[in-house]
Amino acid sequence: MLIKEHELEQIKRAFTEAEELAARETSRRERFMESIYYGDIPTFMELPLACKPGDLEGTDVAFMGFPYEGITALSPTRSAPPSVSRPPKDSVYWRMGGDLAPEAIRKYSIYYSVKHNRGYFPEIDEEMVMMDHIKAVDYGDVEIDQFDAAETVRRAKEKALDIVNAGAVPIVFGGDHTTPTPILQAVLEKTDKRIGLISFDAHIDLANDPVNWASSMWAQTLELGKISPKNFVEIGIRGVRNSIFDKNVAERLGHKMYTIDKVKDRGMKAVIDEALELACDGTDGIYVSVDLDVLDPTSFIAQKAPEFWGLTQDEFFT
Repeated sequence: MLIKEHELEQIKRAFTEAEELAARETSRRERFMESIYYGDIPTFMELPLACKPGDLEGTDVAFMGFPYEGITALSPTRSAPPSVSRPPKDSVYWRMGGDLAPEAIRKYSIYYSVKHNRGYFPEIDEEMVMMDHIKAVDYGDVEIDQFDAAETVRRAKEKALDIVNAGAVPIVFGGDHTTPTPILQAVLEKTDKRIGLISFDAHIDLANDPVNWASSMWAQTLELGKISPKNFVEIGIRGVRNSIFDKNVAERLGHKMYTIDKVKDRGMKAVIDEALELACDGTDGIYVSVDLDVLDPTSFIAQKAPEFWGLTQDEFFT
């Protein structure tokens, strides 16, 4: 039997009055759920956690982790697959740990929590509060299969597709530089529009190696046929790890490549302005990829393949 109208009013009034009293109480109210991804790891910037595709509805931006470390470099000519143990600490080629980066990013993002001021960065805009304009969530990490790179990349693509299908922009934390491959596959699969590509990297990464995803991602991406070389820009190239094969491919592609000496000579602002003009020429948007070895090792120590004379923090944030 349905309750009487005055009883329903009594129920509503009980909760309303309790809320009003709670606002004046010094004792705690009911517990609220912390913004935690797992363990004591917070969500990125303490944003809401999206656990399933349906949680992405209405979002504008979704952050996603891809905690994948690909092949292990053993020497200039030898590599080991992702499933092997890493070289011992302090050995010549011990600079691994990209798979731990999404966790580290989330941990230190607590200092930029939206609970401080809803995303107000006065150094970016003295008036704008980001969370007043966008809805952002943390969509967790890709499930990694360390023994199957192709399957791992497929899973990353499917997770990124969830974000794209929801109409949101994916912002993805690697991991090594395998990261752009599945994300661009997801973005490009759902559109006939053309996009431009700007890559900040010390290395050309135009290998055509189906095993080493991290150095052949641009080959796989360009072969999708939706990015023209004229809209492809690389910034910060330097160092002896750039192979002659990559050099030969770059010369034949004819895409714009700013080596670090050109950046230092012309200035970062001029380079960025020109790069945006090239990447946006006849396109409907751009994808930006950042390999952190583009930064000088003095500005960012934790690099897998450090090269001296890189971008400073000031140049990178120009």
